[in-house]
Amino acid sequence: MTRFLLFTLVLVSLTGPVSAQGFTRIESESQFVELVVGKTLYLGDTTALALADGRLIVVFKGKEITGSWAWKDGYFCRVLQSYSTKEDCQLWEYDGEDFQVTRDKGAGKVFLYTLEP
Repeated sequence: MTRFLLFTLVLVSLTGPVSAQGFTRIESESQFVELVVGKTLYLGDTTALALADGRLIVVFKGKEITGSWAWKDGYFCRVLQSYSTKEDCQLWEYDGEDFQVTRDKGAGKVFLYTLEP
């Protein structure tokens, strides 16, 4: 029993959270602007474009959804005008190629944006 418990603890410590491997948190608005703003991001057939003036354009299931975004306390916070009017502040991470986004300040659903379709 002790060996099994020790093995389990070692295994858990080695694996860690799978979603966080290789990703580094985007911590500042200037970093977010440099990496994301003005670039079309892809998630399946959904696209998202954050503009420098705070506007957000998302195409979801063939429909354009507009909104706004702001950087608040280390999070990308967005409000979509015609889909969900509730503000969602998201934790953004980058691995040099893709963006891992976690809704609800890092406590919600995780999804992955790419720069290429």
